[in-house]
Amino acid sequence: MLIDTHCHLDQFEDPEDALDRAAERGVRRVVAVGEDPESARVALELKERFPGRVLAGIGLHPVWVVQNCREDVEQGVSFIAENMAEADILGEVGLDFKWAETDGQKELQGEVLEKQFEIAARNGKPINLHSRRCLRQVMERAVAFHRETGLNAQLHWFTQSRKLVRICNQEGIYVSVGPTAIDHPQTQEVALSIADELLLLETDAPVPVAGCPGHPQRVREVAEVLARLKGISREEIAERTTANFARFLDVDATVL
Repeated sequence: MLIDTHCHLDQFEDPEDALDRAAERGVRRVVAVGEDPESARVALELKERFPGRVLAGIGLHPVWVVQNCREDVEQGVSFIAENMAEADILGEVGLDFKWAETDGQKELQGEVLEKQFEIAARNGKPINLHSRRCLRQVMERAVAFHRETGLNAQLHWFTQSRKLVRICNQEGIYVSVGPTAIDHPQTQEVALSIADELLLLETDAPVPVAGCPGHPQRVREVAEVLARLKGISREEIAERTTANFARFLDVDATVL
């Protein structure tokens, strides 16, 4: 079985069709991540609608944080706190220094992220992190969260630096590989440096990659490329990454 550990399933016109097409390619579990209260609410609804097929991540994306007023952000944090127990993961959360243009905006993103970390810790949930243009800063926060709580952290779309991945390996931070690995040599090189026991797969669908529309079924392509590069079978990649995701969630692999 293959798992898409980071997908914006709420953005598909027909989520059921997306799940069915993914399942035909062996992708039988999808983590639907939210970015704001509305998409988080939909992620929870999709989990309830498709039990055993969809897991829910809820959180406030750092871009959303700087695009909304303080009152809306505070209400968003309250929504996450009220609903975290029903979710599987805190995410998609993090920092984004492309959109945080001022020191004040960066501080706000950091403040909201720490509040969400506290919510995740209270509920015993792992975290899924975004890190555009601030890889090291987010990685350091992931490491601190993991050390302080014992809960797991996943760095999504984090295949730009072998040096940072080596630190993740040392600290037990999970890293997910997406469709950029299919035909991008540098991404492939970084992906191969991820410790076998910390490797996860994702698509970030429906975000397009290299002009190709994003879809959870593309996890199959990512798995095939990694299997070829590692010299093992796709089945081995599937088994390994499924076991990794079970450890990430701190559940028995048989429940996935």
